[in-house]
Amino acid sequence: MNGDLFRSRSLRLMARPVAPCLLFLFSVSFLSCNSPFQPEVQYTPKLNVYSVLFGNSREVYVRVSSVAGSESDVSQPVHGARVTLTGTAPGGGTLQNITLADTTEIIDGDSASFYYAPASIMPGGTYSISVAKDGYPLARASVQVPVGYATLPDQSTYSILRYPKNIKSEINFVINFSPYASAEFVQMLVEFRGLDSTGNFHAGAFNVLPIDSINPFREIQTFGLRLTVDTTQYQAAYNLASREAASMKVSHMYVDVIVTQVDDSFYRFFITSTRSADPLQMRTDKVIFTNIFNNAGTGVVAGASVDTTRIFLF
Repeated sequence: MNGDLFRSRSLRLMARPVAPCLLFLFSVSFLSCNSPFQPEVQYTPKLNVYSVLFGNSREVYVRVSSVAGSESDVSQPVHGARVTLTGTAPGGGTLQNITLADTTEIIDGDSASFYYAPASIMPGGTYSISVAKDGYPLARASVQVPVGYATLPDQSTYSILRYPKNIKSEINFVINFSPYASAEFVQMLVEFRGLDSTGNFHAGAFNVLPIDSINPFREIQTFGLRLTVDTTQYQAAYNLASREAASMKVSHMYVDVIVTQVDDSFYRFFITSTRSADPLQMRTDKVIFTNIFNNAGTGVVAGASVDTTRIFLF
């Protein structure tokens, strides 16, 4: 019995200093749970680069600005960078190896830095744009420019376009797309041009195909598209253009079929940004998709082609 009593007293003596230790650890844990976690991460300046290379274009623009460090910051134009463009032909061989000049433009009241150079962009060519600036990691991206395809009607379709009052069958076009393109949209217009009695020039166009202004693009599922035109819509556009042309002293009428193709980078950037078909309105450094190399920044370097087939009517 005395042995049991001794062991009981010993256990109580050993247990006494444990309670304050547990209380201390619990209080530290409690305080740490209620303190905000604030990792010390240094912000690394990065670049926002935006450029769309259009097939058959004679010039190149690259917009360069800084990536905002936080939601309260504003992306600023970056001047003094070295912006270069290199290009390779589809079969090999150098197409371009030029340095772009720094310019400043005001668009919608917002100062933006553009780098510019005259350059012939070959459809099907592969191009790389790199931006180097002290204090920033090198930003680079490559693109393969889609090939545009002409859309020419056969004799039967051409006759229908000229004489829509005699329409007895559908108006059809076959449009081919580039394997480098990911999305497209097609426009069809009836256009008039002419001079009035005083010699002033007038021009206008009327839509035949409806266009979704919010999201005009359709993903390309196949490289060939059979386009069927609503004959009633065509007749309406034709009549409006004819009325305008008839009021001119000298006039001509045309049908314009415009095929716009964009590569995968352009399309992904588009659907994750402002969803605007106007390149100058797609200016943002807070997008989900970017193809800027090596996580050096945000933005997109993309390829596109706009192919217009103008069919003379009168």
